[in-house]
Amino acid sequence: MKKFFVGIVAIAITMGMASCKQKSEAPAAAEQAETEQVETKQLSAEEIVAKAKAEGANWSVDEWKSATKEMMTALQPMLSKLAEMMAEVEKNPEKAIEMVAKIKESEDEFKPLEDLMNQFEEIAKSTENGKIVMDDEEFGNEMKKQFGLPDDM
Repeated sequence: MKKFFVGIVAIAITMGMASCKQKSEAPAAAEQAETEQVETKQLSAEEIVAKAKAEGANWSVDEWKSATKEMMTALQPMLSKLAEMMAEVEKNPEKAIEMVAKIKESEDEFKPLEDLMNQFEEIAKSTENGKIVMDDEEFGNEMKKQFGLPDDM
């Protein structure tokens, strides 16, 4: 998951510099995630990690997939903020250096979420079913699509 966070920052910089066309996908994913949050009570990332620690050893593959989706939804504010920064760079490429600095500043803000993401991944990989989910490329691609993440992450 640390690679995931570093990948997000790298993608943000790359997309800003290259002015890619993915800015419309991230806001759509954010709206979809917000709709899902309204439909069910969303747990915080801390609550998801605590639940995984307490119950994860007994979870089925489907329960791990559900928990992973919940975790990604809990991380949606971070992903949305990065998407907003990328959109700003795309609108004003001359401000790319300034936006890279803002992304760098955001690393401190996102550090606690990154730590929780790493804990969640460690817990998952310590269980048989969790490891299956973490190694499932098809599920990973589905998650990328659902949350508007680039395919090369």
